[in-house]
Amino acid sequence: MKKMARAYRRILTACLLAAVLSGCFGHSRPIEFYTLASMSRPAGTTSGVPGTVVAVYPAVIPAAIDRPQLVTRMDDNQIMLSEFNRWGGTLKDEISRVLRENLAILLADRRVTVMSDSLAAEPAYLVQVTFNRFDGRLGDSAWLNAAWTVRDQKRKQTLAVKTSIVEEKALGPGYAELVAAQSRALGTLSREIAADLSALLKNP
Repeated sequence: MKKMARAYRRILTACLLAAVLSGCFGHSRPIEFYTLASMSRPAGTTSGVPGTVVAVYPAVIPAAIDRPQLVTRMDDNQIMLSEFNRWGGTLKDEISRVLRENLAILLADRRVTVMSDSLAAEPAYLVQVTFNRFDGRLGDSAWLNAAWTVRDQKRKQTLAVKTSIVEEKALGPGYAELVAAQSRALGTLSREIAADLSALLKNP
């Protein structure tokens, strides 16, 4: 009888485990992947004529958000990582790409070529951006806090050391709307950097 009872328990345990695994793997939730978007190019504009080279260093971001998962803020002291909502690439690369693309669009009429520092042989200006914050709350806002510098590479002088703080409202409750708000926040940051570069190019 004891052997039969033990065998029955083993069979029951196996059945329960199979049911759990079937539920887990049979109805798995798909992962959504996201990318940041650069600014729209105004109608009628072109990429511009190659001229002054501006190099952009890779963005420096906090370790807390340097993850494949999208990070949202619960409150001042708590964040949440979403296993089912992830970046298509690395967040660091996404931010760096958008900054370069935005600056190229904003400075197209200044005969400027914008590229990464690894590709620029002799850039006139170097831009470096360090993010203290780049996160948001679902259904609320995206927040950006970044310190940035513009350096004259030929004169070996730092011409600007500034901080940008941006809040952009999410236009919906989901992750897609939050990522769109983060893209718009990067657009605001890009305009502030481009304004300084434009002034420098006007009065070299």
